[in-house]
Amino acid sequence: MYQKILIPLDGSIKEVEGILARARSVLAPEGEGILLRIVPPGRSQIYRRQVEKERQLKAMGYLKYFAGGLNRSSARWHCEVIVSASVVEGILDFACQEQVDLITMYTHSRKGLAKLIKPSVSEQVQAKATTEVMLIRPRDLALT
Repeated sequence: MYQKILIPLDGSIKEVEGILARARSVLAPEGEGILLRIVPPGRSQIYRRQVEKERQLKAMGYLKYFAGGLNRSSARWHCEVIVSASVVEGILDFACQEQVDLITMYTHSRKGLAKLIKPSVSEQVQAKATTEVMLIRPRDLALT
């Protein structure tokens, strides 16, 4: 069982319930779960802060929607939204800062040329992380 789990979510909807079920199954009863969403920085210098604030509010609403059903357990759950130009680095920096025991992520399992052109964020996190990473693939969710 893990005491502190980080669950970065990418904005998809249909896989989230399966991801959260897997994370709950390995979280200690009195542990802490963190739902994380990374938003990109605003590009325009004039409206940068406004754009970032709007993105953060939207992302927090997304996370809180899913977190609502989690707080019925004895574990503590909370949501975090950070601004980062790099999703991979944002996740890794946050995980290090929060000293998590496990990062649980969904991977879309790209193959072939698609994987070469755009490597999976989750696989990049797994390759660079200093903590354990649990990748959940589509076939894993099909079994639940």
